[in-house]
Amino acid sequence: MRVALIVNTRKDESEFEVEYDPPHTIEMIKHGIEAAGHEYLFIEGNEGVLENLKRERPDLVLNRSEGVRGESRESHVPAVLEMLGIPYVGANVLTTAVCLNKGWTKKVLSYHGILTPQFHIVSSLNETNSIAFKYPVILKPNEEGSSVGINEDNIVHNLRQLKAKLKDMLSEYVQSILIEQFIEGREFSVGILGTPKGPPEVLPIVEVDFSNMPPGVGGVLGQRAKTILDDLSHYVCPAKVDAKTKSRLKAITLDVCRYLEVPDFARIDYRMDEKGRIFFLEINPLPGMDFDLEDQDISFFPLMAMKAGYSYDELVRRLLESAMRRYGLKG
Repeated sequence: MRVALIVNTRKDESEFEVEYDPPHTIEMIKHGIEAAGHEYLFIEGNEGVLENLKRERPDLVLNRSEGVRGESRESHVPAVLEMLGIPYVGANVLTTAVCLNKGWTKKVLSYHGILTPQFHIVSSLNETNSIAFKYPVILKPNEEGSSVGINEDNIVHNLRQLKAKLKDMLSEYVQSILIEQFIEGREFSVGILGTPKGPPEVLPIVEVDFSNMPPGVGGVLGQRAKTILDDLSHYVCPAKVDAKTKSRLKAITLDVCRYLEVPDFARIDYRMDEKGRIFFLEINPLPGMDFDLEDQDISFFPLMAMKAGYSYDELVRRLLESAMRRYGLKG
């Protein structure tokens, strides 16, 4: 088959390109596609994606595009692919749109009984005057991923701090802001990988170990912790949890992916408080695929897959096979 990889190529290390794939990752995915016996095509996920897809007409797309702009940018490429009738790896138009919006994701999952921290979505300072908050709370851009706009100073403890931080974020990110109850406790990340048959596989769980990080991090896996302070020693995989907790995390993850209709791969983040309650934080249906051992630039999702016994090539092959099964494609 002719398999196209669609990505946004990372050209610098700015906060707004942190979600894009660096050249090293693109080369590894290319190797995986070719190792699976397919012809590799590359298409940049920019404004020319429609014309390039019409010209190349791949049999399958491994979609990793974050989109160019807008509140539903991760849905742009899936929408174009569906319009052209081209099968693709990953979540569909509606799922990518909902999952990029933290508030909508939490509303959908709350309807289905998934526990999530109390939250409000605001787009102006005045809205905070009529809302009651149980402090501390954490502020997050509502339509960003990869911890964009999140650091330890996003945690606030009173209304004065809340308004000051909210004013800065509304100006910088020009979008609504999620104000969320901050859950003290252990942080986990859980990945799913589609299978050629049956339900998705839940990969080994990652726990974020804040104990080796500077106290100023404040238990927040934000941009500073993920870049300046990033170190594999901060992440434990498989997480050291008892069988009951592991089972609960797996069950909740499968429920989340079923309710949000996530088919091939995703990564879901949780917090567990001192009472053992597991709170859904957010989901990334386009999880990072970086795996650069030399620079220690390793995303959670391939780390989980490696701990499950997959090589990088095997991980890519499994992603392709999962989508091929859904579309009834033959290799």
